This record gives sequence, C-alpha cells and structure tokens, in this order.
Amino acid sequence: MTSFRLSLPLACGCVTRVLPIQARLPLSRAAVALALILAVPASAGEGQSARVFAVVDGDTVRVYVDGRQRTVRLIGVDTPELRDRHNPDAPPQPFAREAADYTRRTLNGQRVRLEYEPHDRFDVYGRVLAYVFLDDGTFFNRELVRSGYARAYRRFRFRYRKQFIADEAAARRAGRGLWAPPPALSQKGPRVQGSEGPSDHAP
Repeated sequence: MTSFRLSLPLACGCVTRVLPIQARLPLSRAAVALALILAVPASAGEGQSARVFAVVDGDTVRVYVDGRQRTVRLIGVDTPELRDRHNPDAPPQPFAREAADYTRRTLNGQRVRLEYEPHDRFDVYGRVLAYVFLDDGTFFNRELVRSGYARAYRRFRFRYRKQFIADEAAARRAGRGLWAPPPALSQKGPRVQGSEGPSDHAP
C-alpha cells in the first residue's frame, strides 16, 4: 500500500491530507478518489474562524480567513440593496443604509465563526456562502431577520429556512425595521399646489 500526499486549493485555503491508496489503482483513479474525498470542506461542520475587515452592505462582508481575503454572502437573508450591480447610478433601496450600518456596527473588526452548507460554498458571483456567528454565540444571519433588517430568503432551501421565515413573520407583526409602519400624516400637512385637500405626500 502506498500513501500519496495531495494538496488541493479549496475555498478555505490549501488542504493537505495523506491517505493510503492501493498501489494497483491507476494514478488517475487515485487522484479522482482523493478529489472526491476532499471536495467536502473540512470545516463545513465545525466552522472556521475569520475576521471581518469590511462591510459591503447589509448581507455581504469581507473577511480574512486562512490568510486570504474573501467576500462572504450571508446565507438565507436578503437585505435591501445599497448598490445595484446592474445599474450603478441607481439610488440605494429603502432601508439599505440602515441595514448596512447595523452590519457594520456589529461585525466590522470582529472575530467570527463561519459555517457552511455541505454542498453550496459559492454563489454565482464567486462569493463564499456562510452563516456568521459572533464570539458570544450570536447567530448574525438570524439577528438580521429578527431585527427587521432583512427578509428571509425563500428561493432556495437551506438549513434554517423555516426558522428565518418564522422570524420574519414575527418582525412583521412587531413592526420592526423594514416592517415599521410609515409615519402618520398630519391633517395639517403640506399642501400640493393646486390641491383642495391635505397632501397625499409624506412630509
């Protein structure tokens, strides 16, 4: 029996493992077998330590992990867009700045733990998909939804989907964040020129 040392670049860095491979196997088959074994990230279950150094918007941050810079998209949440990648001149969506500020206050400069879904490590833009936990155990993805800064993502299945949907419903009922009622209009509010009654426009 022969052991091969194989290093494969994964999203979390380069992982090296030494595994016994039957010498009679062709090398190509041995390499394929090792690649399949290592295709699942070693840290998918127990999590991976990282440090947040920048906040892109409410649901996207940049981190140092294993000596590399990575952009992380939080799994299962959708905050209003601060910037439209398809239309850079578009203004931020309502409540986008508030969501980004909340994420910045909570995460920027913090040591966090990243956890992953077993089979989905990247989105179509090449961002790492992760759940983010603070050192005190706070589950930040969930806090975004519970505090009304984000909607629960519904298009895809993920580990905490039911919980996030329930958290969004609770935030809606409580009128938190995105779900806060609009300010009541005063009967003596501003008048639209030429109008006979109170303005329909918020002050």
